Amino acid sequence: MTLNAGTLADNLQAIGPQATVAGAAAAWASAVGSYAAGMVPVSTTAAAATATLQTALTTVFGWAQAAYGMEIVFATFATTLGVGMASAGFTGAPPVGSVGFAALFATPVANAQDAAEAVANAIHTWMTSGTAALIAPPNTVSSWA
Repeated sequence: MTLNAGTLADNLQAIGPQATVAGAAAAWASAVGSYAAGMVPVSTTAAAATATLQTALTTVFGWAQAAYGMEIVFATFATTLGVGMASAGFTGAPPVGSVGFAALFATPVANAQDAAEAVANAIHTWMTSGTAALIAPPNTVSSWA
């Protein structure tokens, strides 16, 4: 399995309105965690990263400037994933830069499908810019997939 933007878009679109901030955070974390569970190289910290993502999003979704907080939360999520690659023989380097949530949320879209696809594509582009270096020779570096 590999990271799949289409599946992430489908999962994000399926979230729908949530009754609580905690419910929204749980739904987002589930969608993103499912997406990351298939990454290559595998990360043994994917479940922990997803749990931390949910907790952090519960806080951030209550902020007036949630997009800024989401950048921090996603950076932490990716860093945790990278750490978990060590047991598979890789040194994971998380993506640099930001997902671009503020720009995404400021841009009008026609419908929920377009919004989900835009967010999923941004997350996917960002996630696949992370790298993993083989710990043993030949120390090959590859992008997260």
